[in-house]
Amino acid sequence: MKISMEQVEPGKEEVLIRYWEFTPELRRILDFLQKGSPVIMGKNENGQCRLLPEQIYYFERVDDRVFAYTKGQEYQVTLTLREAEERLKGHGFFRCNKSFVVNIDRIVSVRSQMGNRIDALLDNQEHVIISRRYVKEFRERLKGGKERG
Repeated sequence: MKISMEQVEPGKEEVLIRYWEFTPELRRILDFLQKGSPVIMGKNENGQCRLLPEQIYYFERVDDRVFAYTKGQEYQVTLTLREAEERLKGHGFFRCNKSFVVNIDRIVSVRSQMGNRIDALLDNQEHVIISRRYVKEFRERLKGGKERG
């Protein structure tokens, strides 16, 4: 992808996107340009923290509480999994089973398992299971298909 930049007079700023195929990656870029990146507030033993989508590997629901996991840290968040999925739609997040919403951009490899499930390895070496209910949509997303929503 070629990126060109040019300094212009104040008030003349514009962004032009030329594409052959409108992919989920382009959708995320467009969403970011239009809205900016959403911030998720998390809390751990050190207090409140602002989390950006690209820092989050996945969300997990445990005993009616939801946690966001980053590299080496976990934060309790006040969002439900449905709210996290909705808020981060367009930023690579995907509901992969009833207790997880995973950042697809953090997946480095996948392996099929019995029962039409998929074991996804994240770049932090953790494994997340994509249940059979979500496998079809997951495969479409990996192929660059439309994001749900």
